[in-house]
Amino acid sequence: MISILDQFEQGVESRIKTAPTSKQLLDESFDRDADLQGIPILSKKKVNFSPSDKITQLLVSNDYVVLVMVNNVLLRINLKQDNIEEIDTFKTSSLKVKQLFLDPFGEHLLISCGNINSSQLFYATKQLSKLKPVGKYQGSEITSVAWNYDFKVKSTSSTTGPILLGNSSGTIIETQLGTEFDRFFQGSVVQYWKEVFDISKGQPIPIIGLQYHRVGKSDLFYILAITPTKLYQFVDIIFNKDERPMLQQIFNNYLTIPERFYEIPTVVKHSKLHFYFLNNDFTVPKYFGFLTELGVFVAEVDINKDEKTIFSSHELIEYSRLYGRDDDDFTVPLSMTFTRYHVLLLFPERVIAVSLVAPSDRTASQVMDEDYCSDSYGRLLNITKDLMTGTIWLYAERAVFRYKITKEDRHVWKVYLDKGMFEEAKEICINNPYRINQVLIRQAEHFFNSKQYENSALIYANLNVSFEEIVLKFLHLNEKKPIKLFLMKKLGGLNSQDYTKITMITLWLIELFANELAVLRNYKLGKSQEYTTLQESFKQFLAIPIIQDCLRKNWESIYDILASHGDVNFMMWLALENQDYKRVIQHYLNEENIAEALTLLDNHPFSELFYTFSSDLVEKAPAQTVSILIKQGQKLDPLKVINALIIPNPSERLALEIIRYLEYSIHCLNCHVESVHNYLISLYIKYNRDKLMNYLKLQGREISAVSYNPEFALRLCREHQLGEACVQLSIVLGLWEAAVDLALTISVELAKTTASLPNNNIELSKKLWLKIAQHVVKQNNDIEQAMRFLEECKFIKIEDILPFFPDFVTIDHFKDAVCSSLEVYNKDIQNLKEEMEDATKSAEVIRSEILSFRNGYMLIQPSNECSSCHEQLMTKAFYTFPCSHCFHAECLIKEMQPYVDSSTINTIKDLQNQLNTLYQNNKDISQSLEAINRRDKVKESLDKLLAAECFFCGDIMISLIDKPFIEDADFEKIKHEWE
Repeated sequence: MISILDQFEQGVESRIKTAPTSKQLLDESFDRDADLQGIPILSKKKVNFSPSDKITQLLVSNDYVVLVMVNNVLLRINLKQDNIEEIDTFKTSSLKVKQLFLDPFGEHLLISCGNINSSQLFYATKQLSKLKPVGKYQGSEITSVAWNYDFKVKSTSSTTGPILLGNSSGTIIETQLGTEFDRFFQGSVVQYWKEVFDISKGQPIPIIGLQYHRVGKSDLFYILAITPTKLYQFVDIIFNKDERPMLQQIFNNYLTIPERFYEIPTVVKHSKLHFYFLNNDFTVPKYFGFLTELGVFVAEVDINKDEKTIFSSHELIEYSRLYGRDDDDFTVPLSMTFTRYHVLLLFPERVIAVSLVAPSDRTASQVMDEDYCSDSYGRLLNITKDLMTGTIWLYAERAVFRYKITKEDRHVWKVYLDKGMFEEAKEICINNPYRINQVLIRQAEHFFNSKQYENSALIYANLNVSFEEIVLKFLHLNEKKPIKLFLMKKLGGLNSQDYTKITMITLWLIELFANELAVLRNYKLGKSQEYTTLQESFKQFLAIPIIQDCLRKNWESIYDILASHGDVNFMMWLALENQDYKRVIQHYLNEENIAEALTLLDNHPFSELFYTFSSDLVEKAPAQTVSILIKQGQKLDPLKVINALIIPNPSERLALEIIRYLEYSIHCLNCHVESVHNYLISLYIKYNRDKLMNYLKLQGREISAVSYNPEFALRLCREHQLGEACVQLSIVLGLWEAAVDLALTISVELAKTTASLPNNNIELSKKLWLKIAQHVVKQNNDIEQAMRFLEECKFIKIEDILPFFPDFVTIDHFKDAVCSSLEVYNKDIQNLKEEMEDATKSAEVIRSEILSFRNGYMLIQPSNECSSCHEQLMTKAFYTFPCSHCFHAECLIKEMQPYVDSSTINTIKDLQNQLNTLYQNNKDISQSLEAINRRDKVKESLDKLLAAECFFCGDIMISLIDKPFIEDADFEKIKHEWE
C-alpha cells in the first residue's frame, strides 16, 4: 500500500554515484562530491495526498501533520500509521481558523480562531479527537506560542508543561494545558492562567514570535519575544521549577529594571521566530532568525548570564543583496526555515537556499540553489520544518511537497575557506579527503605567512603535498624547530614498509638534534636547563619504536653524525641504551679507562664481548680480566677465550694469569680441547716447569686418555731439555726403549721405575730391565748392582746378564746366582716330567674309550618311528644317534635345509645322486672292489654331512634358542584360528 505521504529519497539518491570508500585518494583528480555538480541542493516531490479543498495552513511535528482547509475542515494525519482524522467543528461556526500552533513533539495542538468581534483558543491532543476551548478565553488573538521543549513533557503527553502565549495586544501569558485537568476543573483543560508580562506598555503591539528554552540541565532559562520593531531578551535563573507559574520568576526580575530589547528592522506580519537545533538536541540551539522587511535576521545563540543577553552579534541577510548585487526591486519572502548551513526562503514562485555563511566577497551570491514551482497547484503558502525528524515541507493551496536536502555543505566549505574559518571548513570536509587536504593546505599556508611556523609545520606534515617543496620553505628559516616538527610529524605517519623514507628522515632529525646540542655547547650552555631539556627530547625521540628499528640498521651512520659534532657523551649513552657494548668498551680502551671497561664487561656479560676484548684487557689488567673470565664459568667457550689469550711473548705476570684461566678451564670446566692443553703445556714449559710433571702425571700414561698432543709436548720438552718430562711423554707414546734410554741419562732409579711400568708385557719388561742391567754393568762396571737386579726383577735370570760381564770377572761374584738359577731349572725339569707322564696316561684312556665306542651298537625295534615325520623308521633309509633320536635320511635333509647354507645342501644332493647312480650300476653280485670302495667313500662323505650330530640335540638346535615358536608372519593367522 502506498503511503499517503510517501518517501522520495530513492529517486534522488539513485542519481548520486557513491564514491568508493575503501581507498581515500588525496590528489586533485578525486573529489568525493564531484558527482553532485548536476544535482540540486533542493529537490522536492509531491506527496500522495489530494486535499478536498484549498489548504490554508499546515504544520508538521514528529511525523504528525495538522492542516486546515478554507472550509474550516481540520485534518490530522499520523504519518507513522497512515491514519487521517477529519474534524469539521468549525463548518457551522462563524469563527475562522487564524493560526495553528503544534508543539515540537506533535502531542499538543492550539488553534487560534476568531471573527471580527472576538477571538477564541481551542486545545487538542493527539489522543483527543474533540477540540476543547481553553477556558472561556475571548481576549486578544493569540499570535505566538512558546512551547515547552523538555523531553519529560513528551513522555507525559497529557500535559503541555509550562508554556507561554503571546497575543496581539503585547501580553505574555503563562499557562499549562492538559486533558488530566479536565476531571478536576469542571471540564477545563487549563491548570493555571497567568499574565506574566506586558510588552505593550499601554499601546497594543502584537507579539509576532515567542520562544523560551532552558540552558542545558542548568537552572538558567531565557525567553525571546519579537514585536514588529523590537527583539526582547529575558535571561535569568529559576530557583523553584515546581512553582506555578514557573516562568513568572524570570519576568519578576524585570519589574524593577528595564527589559533588554534590540531595535530591529520592521518584522513582516506573517513572520515566525525560528530556531535551529544541532542533532535535534533542544537544549542546545545553534541559531535563531525571523523575517524582516529588509532581510532575514539571523543570530547565533550565545548566552551571557552576567549581561543577560542571548546573542552577542547578528547578521541581516538583505534581500537586495542575495544575488551579490544591489537590487532595489526585491520581494519579501512568504516564509522561511533553517537547515544546517542555509535558510530556505519561500517566494511566491520559488524556494531559494541562501547560505548562512556570508562570502568574503560581497559581490558573490549567497543563493546556493533555487527551486521554481508552477502555479498549477495554486499559490504557494508556506514552508515549514519538522524539528524532530528534520524533514522540510512545502505546501500550496492544493498540494503538499516534501523537500530533500542533498549535500547542502558542498559549497559552504569554500566560503569558510575563503574567510579563513579553517576549523569550520574541516568539520564540513571531514569525509572528503581531497577537500580536507585543500583546507589544510590553505591553513598551513596561512600559519606560515603569519609566522606561526610550528603550527604550519604540523599541518604540512599531514598533507599530500611535495615533501621537497615544504622542506625548502622551512630550510630558509633561521629557527630549526619548525623543520624538526615537520619531519617528526611526517615520520609518525609513515608505515614500517617505507624504510627508505624512515631512514632518511631519521638521520636528518638526528643531525638537527645533534647540531642544536653542539650550538649550545659552543656557547658554554652544556649544563643549562635548555640543554638538558633538548637532550631529553632527543632521547625520547630515539626511544620511538620505529626509530629503534632504524637505529639498529644504521648504527655507523648515526655514530658518524654524532661524532662529527663531537658529542661523545651522547654517543656513549646511545650505545649503552641500545646495548651496543662493543662500541662502549672500545671507547673505554681508547681512553685507557680499563676499570670502566671491566666493570661494563662484568655487568653485561655477552660472550662475544669477552672473545673480542679479552686480548686487549688481559694485557692491561691481567688479574682482573682473568677473574671476570672465571666468573663467567660455562657461559664462555674456553677455546674461543684461549684464542683471545694467545699473546706472543707475554710477560711472566700475564702468562701466570693465562695459566690460571687454563687450569680453571681444564679442572673445573672439564675442557678436553687439545689446543687448550697444548697451550697450557707450552706456558708450563716456559714459565712454571714445576707444575708440568704434576700435569703429565694427572693426564696418565694411556695415549687415548690424554687431552694434549704428546708429539707436540715431546718436541717442546726436548727443545727445552726437560729430560724427566721427555721420559713421561715417551711412555705415553709407547716408546719404552727410548724412555728407558733417556731415563738412564738422568738416573738409574728413574730408568728402573720406567721399566717396571709395563707389567702386562713380560717380554718388554725383560727387555727394558736388560737395558738397565747392560748400562749398569758396562757403564758403571757395578757387578753387585747387577746382581741386585736379579732380586728386583723376576723376569731376568743370571744367564741373561752373563754376556754383559767382562771376561776378567771371576765366578765368585755370581756363584750364588748361578746355583739359584740351576736349582730353578732342575725344578722346572721335574715338573715337565710329571706333566708328560700325566699326558701319556690320559692318551691311553682316550684310546681305549674310542675302541670300545667303535664296537658299540643300538637295537632298532620295528615299531621305532622317525623323529620328524613319525612314520615307521624301517621303511626307508635312516640315521640313528646315541641320544636315541632317529630320522629318515630324506627327513633329516628336510629338517636341516632351512638352517644350513645353500652350498652344503647342494653338496648333500650331489652326494645322494652319486650314491643312487652307483647302486643302479652295480646291482649284480659280482661287484668290483673299486666300485665298492668308491661307493663307501661317497656314503662316508654323506654321513659326515648328515650324521655329524643330532639335529634336535646338536649345535643347530642350540643356536635356535632365541627363535620364537611362532613366526611373526604367522602369528596373526594362528591367533585368529585359535579364536
